[in-house]
Amino acid sequence: MKVNYQQLPKWILHPVFMGLVVTSAMACISVTKSAIGKEVVSLDAPKPIAPDQVGYRSSLGFGFGYSLNSFVIEEKISHPRNKLNYPLGTVDIWTNQHAQQILSGEYAGGTEYPANVRISVYRNIRKLPLQKWVQQSNQFVATREFKPAKIAGQNGIKFKSSGLYENEHVIFSHPKDSRIIVMTLSKTGSGNDDASYQTVYQQIVDSFSLIN
Repeated sequence: MKVNYQQLPKWILHPVFMGLVVTSAMACISVTKSAIGKEVVSLDAPKPIAPDQVGYRSSLGFGFGYSLNSFVIEEKISHPRNKLNYPLGTVDIWTNQHAQQILSGEYAGGTEYPANVRISVYRNIRKLPLQKWVQQSNQFVATREFKPAKIAGQNGIKFKSSGLYENEHVIFSHPKDSRIIVMTLSKTGSGNDDASYQTVYQQIVDSFSLIN
């Protein structure tokens, strides 16, 4: 997943980033190395948010649950001229360590951002079938292993892609309009980081729901 943000316009931050943004909510997860290498399982309908989780509601029309204290959420809304190949908005989920590194400028100057979890929303203006939409998009490279999937009660597909990172995706169409929602887990092969993001990705998939 290639990310080229020059700035991070909307952050939900852990208290460790004091003085930056206080209007925030956070995500935390307990991570075990056993999570490495497991594919995320998409579900027919979202599970209730667990007692140790809080709910995140995106202005992009969806929500999900996550635990407190280890992850940072960044939401970005865009207005692309080419709505076929570029997202209307994204929600990125970062570990606290990666978020702090980004804010400190460690990835400034065009350096690729870390692999993470991202939820993207696109317009399917031509109402293409999901797999065809993926294959004609310039956002995915070396796509493969397309399989049926369900998430938030909607029929979709899951697939993998390669590029800067190895990626797993779950994608489905919004039932009320032409929007397509893509959930992506990117991996670098680094055990601790991959395990962290694998765990939070599964948690988000389990609780993902549409809110409008």
